[in-house]
Amino acid sequence: MSAPSVPPNAGQIMGAVQRALRGLNIGSTEAVRILSWANNETPAIYDRDQTAYLVLGSYRDPYLRRVRAVSDRLNRRYGTYAFLIGDLTDIDIPRLPEFRVKFHITATLSDYVAAVFEQDAGGEVNELGKVGETEYFEKAYAFPRAYHWETEAHLTDERAVLAAAAQLMAATDIDEEAKTAELEALVECAKQADIDITVDGLVDKLEEQEIEVPSYSWVHLNDFRLFELHSRCYPWTTKDELLDATDELPGVPRPGWEQQ
Repeated sequence: MSAPSVPPNAGQIMGAVQRALRGLNIGSTEAVRILSWANNETPAIYDRDQTAYLVLGSYRDPYLRRVRAVSDRLNRRYGTYAFLIGDLTDIDIPRLPEFRVKFHITATLSDYVAAVFEQDAGGEVNELGKVGETEYFEKAYAFPRAYHWETEAHLTDERAVLAAAAQLMAATDIDEEAKTAELEALVECAKQADIDITVDGLVDKLEEQEIEVPSYSWVHLNDFRLFELHSRCYPWTTKDELLDATDELPGVPRPGWEQQ
């Protein structure tokens, strides 16, 4: 019986596994199974003749439909392979955290990571932490639903400031003192953008107006702001806006005839 085939980048793949498992020793059988899986599932990712996009997001309906729409949109480009981790087969490694292994291998091999966020709960919270705190950040792009810009460059008018303030007030896992401090910082950014408003004025206007925003956690908002500061945050509200934002990702664009 012949031995399982080993992928040409086995060292890179096992390095990703070590990052996933924090240096945990794995058995020879587990290593063989991981490399065999990688040999079958990952060649399309590291094929240098095409651009590979790992697409992250919730696998629950209706969120999955929009995550899948991003993947489908990217696959319309020439020489592109966009995929979800859920598209890949399982690895027979019951002792180990399989998702972590899959995530680190695919994120390592992909050219870009596109992450769609719509809520403050579920597996995508974990994924946001993974792309925000690892070496994958440099290749990652965030697509948060209904996120409102918080930095000076994007505060174009009073309505934008109000929306950002409403978002801060709706944030979970943050106390009132911290919210007040954030509102004060937001007002300072608004003043730099020549928008004359005070914290008291913001609070009064928020009480007068109903502005619907997702109740993202404070951790979410901080990570979205980091992506925003790096010009890799693409807020959206409708599916069409999400797909238009997807077209802004680097790589080979969609064919001209398809965009007409």
